[in-house]
Amino acid sequence: MITIKDSMILIHLAKLAILPESCRHFGNVLIPEKVYEEAVLTGKERGYPDALIIEQEIKGNLIKIKKVIDKKKVDNLRLFGLHHGEAEAVALYFQENAQFLATDDDTCRRNRIMLGINIVGSPAIVIMLFRKGRISREKALDCVSVLETIGWFDANVIYEMNRQIEMR
Repeated sequence: MITIKDSMILIHLAKLAILPESCRHFGNVLIPEKVYEEAVLTGKERGYPDALIIEQEIKGNLIKIKKVIDKKKVDNLRLFGLHHGEAEAVALYFQENAQFLATDDDTCRRNRIMLGINIVGSPAIVIMLFRKGRISREKALDCVSVLETIGWFDANVIYEMNRQIEMR
């Protein structure tokens, strides 16, 4: 299974300390060059610890960097309001015939049906890893707490995550 990840999901999963588990779960994880630049190179310049975690998974070969061939497609995707990294991630999704685009980007999520992309976000990944026994209940609840602190997700999403973890 091929999964493409964008910068924000890499950052969130690194902050949750479940990036390696998520990569192993999805198998073949690819990122475009622009995502590497945003999440690792720029992150390291700014002193973000998550950049080092992401870089470690790249060095460990759990994440592979792949060049986007069709730059015109990237330009066309930017017309949907996608930033450069997300546009490259979507273009790579099509180029590699991936099963999933892992993203927490609102613009990608809003355009997923029109673009025909199968999206999975951080909340769903936490729940998947928990259900598959790759992370414990305590770790899953800790992830929910961190996501709530990050403030990226709606209170209803946080509530539903807690509900699904507690009912199992």
